[in-house]
Formats: sequence, C-alpha cells, structure tokens
Amino acid sequence: MSRISVETHAPHDFFSHRALELTFRLLRNNNPGLANAIKNTLSHIHIAPYEALVGTHTGEMYFNAELYQSLSAHTIGKIVSALTDIGQQALTKQDMPPEHINQLRKLIEDWVQLTEWILNHTTTDKAAYH
Repeated sequence: MSRISVETHAPHDFFSHRALELTFRLLRNNNPGLANAIKNTLSHIHIAPYEALVGTHTGEMYFNAELYQSLSAHTIGKIVSALTDIGQQALTKQDMPPEHINQLRKLIEDWVQLTEWILNHTTTDKAAYH
C-alpha cells in the first residue's frame, strides 16, 4: 500500500471563478486597473482540481493561496473597497434591483472572506518563523 500524501483543504480555502468573473464585469468601466488585475489573474492561475474540492463546491474554484499570490493583499483590499463603493452608490441612488443588491452583497462577502483567509494564513505563517 502506497503512502501518498494527500493535502486536505477546507471549504474556505477556495474562491469561485464566477465571483472573479462578476467582479471583473462590475469593475471594468469604473476601475479598469483593478479589472485588468483580475483579468490577468484569471489567465495565470489554475483551477483547483476537482479532487481537492471534496464535494464542497460546484463550479470552477481557485485556491485562495494562488489568488493571494497573484493579486496581493493590497489589491484585494482595493477590490473590496471598490465593490463597497458600488454598493453604497446603488443604495444611495436606489437604482439597482434588490436581487442585484443581494448578489453584490454576496460578492463583497466572498472577497471579505478571502481577506480573512489571508489574514489568518499570513499571521500563522509569520508566527511559525518566530
């Protein structure tokens, strides 16, 4: 019997392709720099293998670690800020259907969860070296 090391991942270790695509579409007109960073990321990172997902997700997913490596914490923070601005403008103008507001809220939550993942993992990594 072989002893193949299988790396396990929790459901919060992944970010969806759909969320990246939607973020790109929302940012491309008002924040072309951020949209371009997302577009470049989509063309450079790899979709997580199905086996790594352990049935927790449907659709194409990316490893948070690869996303973080490609975009950096600073850029991810700017994305959260830009999406929050879009949401605030929509609420102020009341020009977005409720289902779109809910979709935007979920998208912001996805990015915030990625930010929390980064904070947890970079803090853990730094603590291991001290």
